[in-house]
Amino acid sequence: MPPKEEKQKSKKTEQEKFLASYMEVWILYILRTYSDKEHPMSTNEIVEKVTSLTGLGDRSLKEGNTNSVAKTIGRRLNDMEMMGNYFDSDSSKGAVGEVFYRVVGGRIIAIPGRPARYYFEPILESGDVSLICAAVESNHYLSPEEKEYLVRRESASCSYKEGEDEYRSMPESRFSGNTRLPRKPSGGNDRSALPSGSAVTLKKISTLQYAIKKHLKIRVIPGTYYHENDRIVFGPKRERESILNPYAMICQNGQYYIIVTHEGYQNPTHYRVDRLYSVELIQDEGKKGMGYIKRDDIPTKLQRFFKGNKFQAEKYTSSFPLMVYADKNGTKKCEFLCKAEAVTVAIDYFGVGDTVKMSEPDKDDYVRFSVLADYNNVKFFCIQQYQIVVPLSPAELKKDVADSLMEAIGKINL
Repeated sequence: MPPKEEKQKSKKTEQEKFLASYMEVWILYILRTYSDKEHPMSTNEIVEKVTSLTGLGDRSLKEGNTNSVAKTIGRRLNDMEMMGNYFDSDSSKGAVGEVFYRVVGGRIIAIPGRPARYYFEPILESGDVSLICAAVESNHYLSPEEKEYLVRRESASCSYKEGEDEYRSMPESRFSGNTRLPRKPSGGNDRSALPSGSAVTLKKISTLQYAIKKHLKIRVIPGTYYHENDRIVFGPKRERESILNPYAMICQNGQYYIIVTHEGYQNPTHYRVDRLYSVELIQDEGKKGMGYIKRDDIPTKLQRFFKGNKFQAEKYTSSFPLMVYADKNGTKKCEFLCKAEAVTVAIDYFGVGDTVKMSEPDKDDYVRFSVLADYNNVKFFCIQQYQIVVPLSPAELKKDVADSLMEAIGKINL
């Protein structure tokens, strides 16, 4: 064989070896792109896709032989499917299965038959991701760059059936030693990287989650909006910092809140995350390295919202549906009438938990509600919904709502 031809053949062999060493990656990519529970794939279909994607096995097919990578793919596929099954195991193999499940973002499921068929089961289904992405897209305080970053990452965490259309849009030519992976995003790969300059909200949330998980104190400066040079700008509300003990973070009415106590106090309160101008951990000067000051234990008034170590967000938001700050009035049993055709409004505010009771409609078609919630939140609910709600008890609730509405009318008359 002439030296030039021998050298060319050697190059092809090295390229094939390189691509074959990542066979599990190609199998996962094919299954994540083209399969789901309703569209499982046979081993032959996976082999065809791998060959089409990488060129592996092309030469053997051109020479009239069986695909040279078919057996390899079959063995690797069985091994990967078995690793996924370990996830449900109670034995020591369960830990191995969980590592595999977390690393690949799901597992491969086999459907018995002739031939057996396979599909990728992601940790998050497409419906889960759509729900998360909708919440991200509708958030008023994430920058466009942050939204794009989160949506791209969430979308990549499940199987996506758009793969077939993307595949068909690619040129028919083989790739001369380069794999035909999906095209780069229009803005380049940097779009999948964490935004830097505008990632304020994400960085605050990341810091707060770390503090909650590690039971650490935080130092914050609340922020506010003000007018400057014909623009609305966001800046510090005051120079003085607040030291807080963070216990949980929740999302209510489309906003993120951090549940905290102030240093030296037991009464819980909450802050909107987007209204915090700055958030930072507090260095423990008495420790070497990166030691931080631990937060206080969960206060008594907040313990009723915990079940073990898990914070019950729904129970908290039922007590503070409008997320109005608590004051000396605290939590009270309150009663009000609500028009029967509008009971869903009250339920949207206070939920359907064991702290909420409702009666059958009376002769005037009103439903009686009894709620155990923060007094100020009930008061503001009655004020906002005065057209469908009649406050009943305690007595001060009726007076406070009436006084507030009369005050509003007086201001309008001015």
